[in-house]
Amino acid sequence: MSNIGTRLKQIRKLINKSQKELADELMLTKQAISNIETGKCLPSVSLLDKLLIKYNININYVISGIGEIFITNNNSYKEIRKSLMKEVEKFLDERGIN
Repeated sequence: MSNIGTRLKQIRKLINKSQKELADELMLTKQAISNIETGKCLPSVSLLDKLLIKYNININYVISGIGEIFITNNNSYKEIRKSLMKEVEKFLDERGIN
């Protein structure tokens, strides 16, 4: 299981959602969530953005395991979002993932 998948599963359990419930809320399939959690694929930038917006999930934590799971300081929310999304895009670009 990929580390990203492990962290996504941990987050899903922390927010008390089944794979199906999380998939429905994020407009994905249950299979897509399962594939990420088992390391068969990586989350898209769009999915990471939705986790940030809907649940205040620290995307840096999802990708690297660094930092707190949840973002609690809403004052700098937009700045954090911009910075994290740039890092995510760079991470995916470096690995040839679109």
